[in-house]
Amino acid sequence: MIAALYAIPYVGPFLAFATSRFGLPLVVAGGVIFFYEGLPIGPLRDIPWAGPKLASLVDGRVDREYAAGGKAEAALWQEKIKLAAVAQAADTKTRQQDIDAAAQAYIDKLHSDADRIAELQHAQKDEDNVPPDPTKPAVCRPAGISAGVSTRLDAIGR
Repeated sequence: MIAALYAIPYVGPFLAFATSRFGLPLVVAGGVIFFYEGLPIGPLRDIPWAGPKLASLVDGRVDREYAAGGKAEAALWQEKIKLAAVAQAADTKTRQQDIDAAAQAYIDKLHSDADRIAELQHAQKDEDNVPPDPTKPAVCRPAGISAGVSTRLDAIGR
């Protein structure tokens, strides 16, 4: 109330200037600029509760559109991040299936090699019990492994 008493002497001259030939265009231009740009509040915008309230009162159209564009862009990026995570999960699943298939093939090969090795060991025992053939010359080979078994073991890489 007391502030209004101090403002009264300034209201009359302001109204006289605002309605004059030079003042009216300035007041209209100022109003248009204030409508679009708003009132700059700077760091007051960062105050936790009062900042958003104050910004909603004094922000212009440009600031409101900027904030709306920021929210739309953030939502778009969140959607892209979700899609990238889904694609990454699918790629990871495909790679894991490839790894599992390779591991299973390796295990199958080990089992088939174990069967072949067992056959070769059985054949070695059979050949070791056969008497030597006097028509063939003696051959140097590792002790305990017959020539046929050694050749077959070399074929599978052992």
